[in-house]
Amino acid sequence: MGEQREERASLAPTMTPAGTRLPGVEPFACASLIREIGRGKDGSKSLPRDQAETLMAAILDGQVSDLELGGILLALRMKGEQHTEIAGFLDAIEARTRRVTAPGLPVVVIPTYNGARHAANLVPLLAGLLARRGIPVLLHGQASDPAAQGAGSNVSRVSTVDILAKMGVQPSANVFKAEDALHERLLAYLPLEVVSGPLARLISLRRILGVRNVSHTLVKLLCPVSGPALLLSAYTHPEFGSMLNELFAERGTSALLMRATEGEAVVNVRRSQEVLRWRAGEVETLAERAPSAAAQLPELPPRDADSTAAWTLAVLAGDIPAPESLLAQCDMIEESAGLLDRRKGTR
Repeated sequence: MGEQREERASLAPTMTPAGTRLPGVEPFACASLIREIGRGKDGSKSLPRDQAETLMAAILDGQVSDLELGGILLALRMKGEQHTEIAGFLDAIEARTRRVTAPGLPVVVIPTYNGARHAANLVPLLAGLLARRGIPVLLHGQASDPAAQGAGSNVSRVSTVDILAKMGVQPSANVFKAEDALHERLLAYLPLEVVSGPLARLISLRRILGVRNVSHTLVKLLCPVSGPALLLSAYTHPEFGSMLNELFAERGTSALLMRATEGEAVVNVRRSQEVLRWRAGEVETLAERAPSAAAQLPELPPRDADSTAAWTLAVLAGDIPAPESLLAQCDMIEESAGLLDRRKGTR
């Protein structure tokens, strides 16, 4: 078993610093692409999918200098995100991503990068409820660094990883540990650094540049699973939701798409939300089954990690009823994941 793991580890993609040109690596000529994307909101053009893939591959492989990378990220931010460009970026990222092997069942993937600022973070409870139903759940995210104050620090938010730690669920150190966790408890959390070190470093540039960049969009679209998987995706602004619909149609992504709650793909217990199911390039509206806010709002815990973790464990133990809207979301996820179960002859 140990020899097998060593062999698998040797086949894992090599992680290189994103945006730092590596010694001995041929530099990538960015000037022509920067001219296309860097002419401002009205004059710039989006890159075709193949050119976007080539550019992101060069960034991840250490062929782009810090100066060029800063120009690229800011130009993309000013231009705005376009679905074919994002598709190309994802093509490059997925070719270099460490993946978890599905444990014989479709895996529900929950990117969790925002946390909660105003109310309790319900992502851990959503994951726990799904696991309790026998559905494997893989979360991935990046915790804020409390020592790094200023731009890019989410210390004012309560992160999913902090709540999970209070519940006894520790981040997996590598994909093999995550596979073990999925087999043992149907729940695993992977730090972004494990999935893609270069992408984690792209996100960290927010502390230098002072603003978000395209990597913040890309990480929420990562599905680091070998085998059938259902991505939970969410948007904050309507135009971003439109872009995601175009993206899922082009890439044939299996996903549930909804309006985000504080940036997370979990229902808002205070209002109803439209939910769309994407599968093989086709969309189905689950609005008639979208969770609706109850006449009497459920009592939620204080939003700090300790209180939220204790409350979540009590709900999972059956001592406290789960919010009806969250159970309704679980129903939709369970049905959608079932459509991907190869044992049932469907894809």
